Amino acid sequence: MDEILQQLEASLGVSAGLLARSASARAGVSGTTAEAVVRGWGGEDVAPPEPAAPEPQPAATPAEPAAVEPAAEAAPEEPASSPEEAAADEAAPEIEEPTQEEPATEGVLAGFPAWLAAALVVIPMVALAYVLIAPNGPGCGSSGQLAIDPESGLAENCDGTEFGVDVFSFYGSGEELYTSSGCAGCHGDGGGGGTGPAMSGGAVLATFPEESCIDHVNWVALGTAKWPDAEYGANNTALGASGAAMPGFEDSLTPEELVSVVIFERVEFGGQTLADAEADCRVDELELADG
Repeated sequence: MDEILQQLEASLGVSAGLLARSASARAGVSGTTAEAVVRGWGGEDVAPPEPAAPEPQPAATPAEPAAVEPAAEAAPEEPASSPEEAAADEAAPEIEEPTQEEPATEGVLAGFPAWLAAALVVIPMVALAYVLIAPNGPGCGSSGQLAIDPESGLAENCDGTEFGVDVFSFYGSGEELYTSSGCAGCHGDGGGGGTGPAMSGGAVLATFPEESCIDHVNWVALGTAKWPDAEYGANNTALGASGAAMPGFEDSLTPEELVSVVIFERVEFGGQTLADAEADCRVDELELADG
């Protein structure tokens, strides 16, 4: 066997050791010996190994013959590979298939919708701009019922009372009464005037300046018919100078409602602050003329 391996090594250029291992592997598969495989590669006719003689079995009681199924045809044996193919199979290394790595996530916002990612950028920018423009929060709204305390940051009514609590608002009540009681019909919705004189642009404070709110309240309460003098206001306006008489409201409005209308006119049309208007009108100690 060694002589044949040496001959094969010389003729094929494959080491005898590799050929011997290949012959052993082939012998295990084909049910023969490594020497028979080597001799077959060398061109010798090798007879297949004789099967072992069966061991004698004890005589058994004859039984009914069982149905004999036809034997399946034996699969043809695969032809032995050449020594070159066997040696190549033995020497060839196993090649592992490359594994595909999962792509890395691109950024934290890769899974967010585009609109949400934009909102996360735009909203903080708008909030920052608002803080720069109005660091103390919004002032009182057009209805004068909301303010932001610059120190605590809490919402409150324009009169300083707690927001959300049912507290009487002179400004808010006056805004409603200005329309419902007929004041807007003479002086205009925006105080620009009509049959009655204009009050917007500070005109109302020119007639009834600061610290003369009580005179303003009395004028609304008494009107032209009950006013005790021939003139009214700080600019000494003659009664009926506008061509229309001022109606009196002391019989149709309560003292709180009269003060509310006046405070609304002074703040909305005169530009006075709500705190100053309430202080000028002395809401805690209101005194109306008897007429």
